[in-house]
Amino acid sequence: MHGTISHEALLALVAQRDRQAFRSLYRATAGTLNAVCLGILRDKAVAEEVLQEAYVRVWEHAASFDPAKGTAIAWLVTIARRLALNEIRRRKNAPVAMEDVPEEVDLVAVDKPSETAGASAKLRTCLERLSEDYRRSVILAYVHGLTHAELARRFGRPLGTVKSWVRRGLIDLKECLG
Repeated sequence: MHGTISHEALLALVAQRDRQAFRSLYRATAGTLNAVCLGILRDKAVAEEVLQEAYVRVWEHAASFDPAKGTAIAWLVTIARRLALNEIRRRKNAPVAMEDVPEEVDLVAVDKPSETAGASAKLRTCLERLSEDYRRSVILAYVHGLTHAELARRFGRPLGTVKSWVRRGLIDLKECLG
């Protein structure tokens, strides 16, 4: 029923408590959000719990989504990422052991099978347009869950520089994704 509707339109319907729209949104985005959770938590069972909590939050707060501030997928990823990082903090574990994070950032890590081919290709294209520093910072932060401090240590750069890379990378991605 909602197969060709945008994520933004689905969120608007979810805000009106449309269960079918919620199912469609889940089917369209769960792979991506699960990959975010799993990339940060490194534990399938815990990632699935956090993913479930993320969709509870989406159901409860869909009305707060503002398309003027960004894309629906970015909003959803932010919810999942924050919950995964909160789970790490709650368990008092290091988010990711530095040796577990790849030296070279591969764009394949951001492609998820459940995404539509067009959205995946667009994300890949936009990531490829970023400078190497911006791209690596954004992927390591949002796919692998590294904090700004961990990125600064990894790159041997000041914390402010790394924060700027992530912020500017996200701004450039938002503009590119339109």
